[in-house]
Amino acid sequence: TRHLNDRKFVFEWDASEDTSIDYNPLYKERHQVQLLGRGFIAGIDLKQQKREQSRFYGYLMEKRRTLEEKEQEEARLRKLRKKEAKQRWDDRHWSQKKLDEMTDRDWRIFREDYSITTKGGKIPNPIRSWKDSSLPPHILEVIDKCGYKEPTPIHRQAIPIGLQNRDIIGVAETGSGKTAAFLIPLLVWITTLPKIDRIEESDQGPYAIILAPTRELAQQIEEETIKFGKPLGIRTVAVIGGISREDQGFRLRMGCEIVIATPGRLIDVLENRYLVLSRCTYVVLDEADRMIDMGFEPDVQKILEHMPVTNQKPDTDEAEDPEKMLANFESGKHKYRQVGVHK
Repeated sequence: TRHLNDRKFVFEWDASEDTSIDYNPLYKERHQVQLLGRGFIAGIDLKQQKREQSRFYGYLMEKRRTLEEKEQEEARLRKLRKKEAKQRWDDRHWSQKKLDEMTDRDWRIFREDYSITTKGGKIPNPIRSWKDSSLPPHILEVIDKCGYKEPTPIHRQAIPIGLQNRDIIGVAETGSGKTAAFLIPLLVWITTLPKIDRIEESDQGPYAIILAPTRELAQQIEEETIKFGKPLGIRTVAVIGGISREDQGFRLRMGCEIVIATPGRLIDVLENRYLVLSRCTYVVLDEADRMIDMGFEPDVQKILEHMPVTNQKPDTDEAEDPEKMLANFESGKHKYRQVGVHK
């Protein structure tokens, strides 16, 4: 009889028959698992380990959750998946969507539609309409009374940046509403301050100064500022040539929140102690390129020296050419968010 198992290879060896130790020293010193800080194993992909760890803890949490918690979590995930799917395939125009349905692509199209260009980091989304903005109701009421039914392109992008108290250079054509673009964030900020402090500390000077290269432009800004600020109880004083310095000094001593001035006359009242800038934290340079071309840069620097160092954080509205201004203010080149509106 033939034995079928005679040539069958036996894979199970006895440990005493293992001769690997004689040929390879690694078998004498078995490799031990090395940990690489915070419980991770060296030599294995950290991301993979984290995924495994996440699944492990997720499994433990799943076991601990009550039935009600599980249902809530499932509902949340379903809602999230539904929202993501809708955003992925929603081809409606941005004007047909609610604010919370807007995607990054929609905001890019929105900026293109209004010829808005931006440069800088972490720039907030623009305003679609006054209703969708985060402006307080009393400010929206004043805007409506002033006749701004819809925001202009410079309003749409500059106001959200100004509301974050961040530096900005705004570039737009004349008549596009640049004055309101820097006034509205300023008024929002001033109205958040306690009114009693604004009255009792009036001898500390204004909260904001707006510099203009010419008397005519300063008067135009004053008219616009009074139109916005008077209903809110915000006082404005213009410091310009052609008016008695004593009369202007008297109005300044009575107290105000905003001063609109030409650089030369403002230096005059500062040096003659009619005005101090102890609480001034907001500086606007309207038509800054023109101001530099007219040789007012030393005057602007001198005015800024009258401000406490801790208060210097200017919000600059530049009318025509940002490169000219940045070339003259070398230290400011990387400190501003730039907003441009082009036809």
